[in-house]
Amino acid sequence: MRRRNFDVTVAFCSDASSVYTPDDMEDFRADKQLLDLSAVPHHDALDVVWREMQRRATGLVLQIGAPLLYHHLPYWKERNPSLRIVDTLYNEIGHTLNHFLYEQCIDGVIVETEHMKRFVERNSAKADARVRIVRNGIDTEWLTPAAEAPSGNGLVVGYVGRMSPEKNPLGFIDLIERIYPQLPDARFVLAGDGAQTDEVRRRVQKSPAGGQLQYRGYASDVRAVLQTLDVLVLPSKLDGRPNIVMEANACGIPVIGAPVGGVPELITEGVNGFLAHPAESDRILGILSAWRENPAELTRIKQSSRQYAERHFSRQQMMDSYDDVFRELGEKAPH
Repeated sequence: MRRRNFDVTVAFCSDASSVYTPDDMEDFRADKQLLDLSAVPHHDALDVVWREMQRRATGLVLQIGAPLLYHHLPYWKERNPSLRIVDTLYNEIGHTLNHFLYEQCIDGVIVETEHMKRFVERNSAKADARVRIVRNGIDTEWLTPAAEAPSGNGLVVGYVGRMSPEKNPLGFIDLIERIYPQLPDARFVLAGDGAQTDEVRRRVQKSPAGGQLQYRGYASDVRAVLQTLDVLVLPSKLDGRPNIVMEANACGIPVIGAPVGGVPELITEGVNGFLAHPAESDRILGILSAWRENPAELTRIKQSSRQYAERHFSRQQMMDSYDDVFRELGEKAPH
């Protein structure tokens, strides 16, 4: 957005690198546009951020998952009634309670999916919550199919993501343990880390799937991991609009995803994947078996997955949407 003449300063409250892929933001730090609040006493953060907003003549505050700052929002609004505050919500839990507690001082909401737009509008006390959809995108020039197909004769089926309850890596393991006997030449891999890493590692070590199931640990290069797969399984119990679906498609990998949250808005059946809960093991086995028995069909859906990503998941489209929404919601809200 800075390349589009937005003057952006980032303030953060804590290190989230154990949950999300870290970004050192050295470009912001070098330009003195990075405000580290992690060592600032919480009661002082109100004035620290306020002084920075005054110094930069800030016109819009974009709140993105900083729970400790929600209760400062009405004070900033009171000090500067023309300040526009926009919240960002990705799914139905987490920050939604804080959002609705403080929504009277919030001028607009950015969500990624129609699912979340309906959720916010249904639960808001406002006649018009000014919910705008910005569909996240990815770098389809960097995320590309592998030059060569994965080695070996069998399918390589993977889970790539956080090892956390809502992402449900244990559900992936349960699924594999139900279907692996019918896919003796297939390989199943998990990559990522998180709160359930130790439990995932124990389950893999004790799994009856034996050498067919592998845990690779933290994935520092998601592209390299995806390019080793034939199929990605997304077994989430709760999700928004997960990047990993788009990243997999950009790498020419079809996705079998649980129909939760905004996932159904990402997958068109038979074009870039299929929708199925991980408990639907017979259906998933049928899909995988069909690809195993008909490699030409797997090749077709890999190609169409890449084409789908190019049409629907580009970062340029996302940036255009942010530009439009920031300019719209940055204006005075109608009465």
